[in-house]
Amino acid sequence: MARQGLTRGDIIAAAIKMIESEGLHNFSLRELASRLHIKAASLYNHIRNMDELYTEVGFYAISELKKAQLGAIAGKRRGEAVEALADAYHRFGKERPEIYKVILSLPMVKNDAIHRAGFDIVEPIMAAMADYHLTGAQMMHLQRIFRSILHGFISQEEAGCFRQYPVDVGDSYRMAVRGFILLLENSEKEAHA
Repeated sequence: MARQGLTRGDIIAAAIKMIESEGLHNFSLRELASRLHIKAASLYNHIRNMDELYTEVGFYAISELKKAQLGAIAGKRRGEAVEALADAYHRFGKERPEIYKVILSLPMVKNDAIHRAGFDIVEPIMAAMADYHLTGAQMMHLQRIFRSILHGFISQEEAGCFRQYPVDVGDSYRMAVRGFILLLENSEKEAHA
C-alpha cells in the first residue's frame, strides 16, 4: 500500500481538504491514510504525530484568514478598514467553517510555534486600528473586544441562536461593528484628553 512520491505537503493538503469536506470532528489519521491509499503507519514517515499535522493545518488556516483580512483592509483607513476587516473575518468564518474551527482550537495545542503564529491573527486587527491614536494597553484591550465581537457573531449564528427574531442578523452584525468603531473613537479621545 506504499505510494511513491508522497510528500509531507501532499499529506497536509489532503488533511486540509478532508477537514473542509468532512468536518474537523470527523478527521482521523486512519481515514486520511485510506484516502491517500497508504497504511496509517506510513504517515509517520512524513509527520511525527497528530499534533504536528494539526499544527501544520493550523498554520495554513491562520495564513488564509490573515491573507483575507489584509487584502480587505488594503488602502483603507480607520472605520472603513475596521468594517472591511469585520466583513472579511465574517465571510471567512462562514465560508470556511471547518478551517475556522481549527484556528479556534489551536490554543489547546501544546506547541510554542502555533502560539507564536497566533500573533498573525492579531496583526490584521492591529493594522485596521493603526490609524487610531491609542495607547498600547488600549490597543490590546480593544483588539480582544473586537475579536470577541467577530467570533461571537459567527459562533452564535453557527449555533442557531439568532433565529428566534425576525430581524436581519447582518444588520445586527453591522451595528456591532459600528458600535466598536465608536468605542475606538471614544478611546482615542480618552487617550489624548
